[in-house]
Amino acid sequence: MQDKFTEEEFTHLKEQMKRVGSHLPDDMTNLVWNSYKKIAGNVGGQPCTCSSSGGLWAAAVNSINDYIKKNS
Repeated sequence: MQDKFTEEEFTHLKEQMKRVGSHLPDDMTNLVWNSYKKIAGNVGGQPCTCSSSGGLWAAAVNSINDYIKKNS
């Protein structure tokens, strides 16, 4: 059982993550980074959305997707 999000937050996160493919929509950056911080702990401040930060965003998305799979 997941314990980092309320049931409503978890359901919302699952639905929103369906929108993420190879491109992270600009309107989702706060949700993704804040969710990643909840899952992974203190991972620092939110990076820019430029291509040089792509690895950080990929790690965040992968971590969230793994968390969803493990807790669904």
